[in-house]
Amino acid sequence: MKQLPTKDRSGSQAWLGPISLGLAVASWVFPYVNLALVAAACVCGVVSIATRKWHSVDWTAVAGISLALGQAVFALLVFATSLHP
Repeated sequence: MKQLPTKDRSGSQAWLGPISLGLAVASWVFPYVNLALVAAACVCGVVSIATRKWHSVDWTAVAGISLALGQAVFALLVFATSLHP
C-alpha cells in the first residue's frame, strides 16, 4: 500500500498536526497556561497520527507532541526545584 504525503490530507484533519505544533510552541511562550496547552497539543497530535489512514505520518504532529512533552518535563522540573527550601 502506497502512502500519500501528509500535505494531501483533506478536511479538518489536515490541520491537527500544525495546530498541535502551534499549541506546543504557545506552551513555551505562555507559562501560566502551559499544562492546558501541553494537553491540547498532545491530544491534537495523537489524533492526527491515529487518524492518518493511508497518509504518511504527520511530522508536525510528532514535533508538536515532542515540544509539548518537553515543556511538561521542564515545568515539572521547575516545580520540583521550587519545593526545595
